[in-house]
Amino acid sequence: MEPQNRRISLAYLIFRKEFLEIFRDRRTLMSVVIGPLVLTPMLFALMGPFIERMRQKAEKEQVRVGVVGSEQAPGFFALLKALPNTTLEPVPVEVAESTVRERTYRAVIVIPSDADQTLASGRSVGVQVLLDEGNQESQEATQRLKVALSLIGETILKQRLQARNLPADFATPIQVKEKPIASGGNAGLVLLSVMLPYILIISAFSGAIYAAFDQVAGEKERGTLETLLVSPASRGDIVLGKFTAVVAVCLITGVLTVAGLIITFTSRLQAFAWLSKGGMSISPSTIGVVLLVMLPLSVLFAGLLLAVSTFARNQKEAQTYLFPIMTLILLPAIISMFLGSEVELYYAVIPILNASIIIKQALSASFNPAFIGVALATSVIYAGIALLFAVHLFQKESVLLKA
Repeated sequence: MEPQNRRISLAYLIFRKEFLEIFRDRRTLMSVVIGPLVLTPMLFALMGPFIERMRQKAEKEQVRVGVVGSEQAPGFFALLKALPNTTLEPVPVEVAESTVRERTYRAVIVIPSDADQTLASGRSVGVQVLLDEGNQESQEATQRLKVALSLIGETILKQRLQARNLPADFATPIQVKEKPIASGGNAGLVLLSVMLPYILIISAFSGAIYAAFDQVAGEKERGTLETLLVSPASRGDIVLGKFTAVVAVCLITGVLTVAGLIITFTSRLQAFAWLSKGGMSISPSTIGVVLLVMLPLSVLFAGLLLAVSTFARNQKEAQTYLFPIMTLILLPAIISMFLGSEVELYYAVIPILNASIIIKQALSASFNPAFIGVALATSVIYAGIALLFAVHLFQKESVLLKA
């Protein structure tokens, strides 16, 4: 057998051995297979009733709102009393902000003293709403007040137009009506484009953690690594076999995560109706682009995790190094949730973030060839650096055999 073929054969034997051992462990089956393929749809199914219950509670909840200036503008205050599910209570102006800060009231409406006279003269009244921007309940109450005040304003406008014998649509010369195009995306697709990159990246990374840590750190702990090192396989064969096994785990986790989300968003089951709206589909080309992006990303993750596993004395020590690495992975993944698919080209050189944006482009069918080319090229470079670092550590006796 030629040396090159022999090396490939030995690396393949190590890959097969490690890959089969990885999937013999129930923890791996849970994190790689059951989690993405089964638990992901179940999670979305359980979230639906919870979110719907929270929405109904928010609509029916009685909200306490303070009112400044109710005595000077009784007419305007009477209009506010018609607000549904809202308890209005007068509050002195000097303590208005403190009552919101101390959460006595969700928000406080400040009515100008001349509000009644201003309305009677046909002019606009400037109403101020005090809120705590750091309190979600205060923000929700303010949004409810804005909607209610807008409806009151429309009612007053109609009365003014009617008093002048003008049609109700006199003040709205242009009316815009939204009509979704037949072949366009839907709300489920928008939500998927926000969540999928984050879920896919975290799932692929998390699914490979145990597999990578068990490859070297675990064998150091069990004392079986020395046996492998004295085998006919070279250091390069060993690290290549172990490395490809971890890459395969990353890819399988990513593919099964996509499959789980496809089940979630395309299913017509009532449990997923709040998400899918009964008709979202992901094209084969989109799936192909996602898998293409996952390949260098999986190589990057495998290189990082295998390097940590090689450097650590045991699995417990490897887990202590996991937090800073997980932070570096999470940060660009979270940032991707706040970016659209159309971004500047320099985002293409940021690892992990560039993969997230390409996935968004694939889902929205807004491909940018230049961005994809630069992102894939840089991802391959980063993945190569991670692999070379892992190989470098594997050649050092002081690191490889420390216990």
